Amino acid sequence: MTLNQLFEGQSGTISALETLNNALVRQCGTLGLIPGAVVQVLRRSRGKGPMQIKCDGTLYAIRADEAAQIRITVA
Repeated sequence: MTLNQLFEGQSGTISALETLNNALVRQCGTLGLIPGAVVQVLRRSRGKGPMQIKCDGTLYAIRADEAAQIRITVA
């Protein structure tokens, strides 16, 4: 399952980043969105708009196409 497949209110643990985009990997690492981090989806935009997530008490907005590259394990 990927981050963009979670519903509002659902949480999961990041298991992997499935991307060849080194900039996205660096950005996620800087934000703490790394394997083992727990994320929760707070809000989703309609369609393919951005989603608001929470990780370690910090709120982030992430694009749906980027969230699709973050593999999640649902608890």
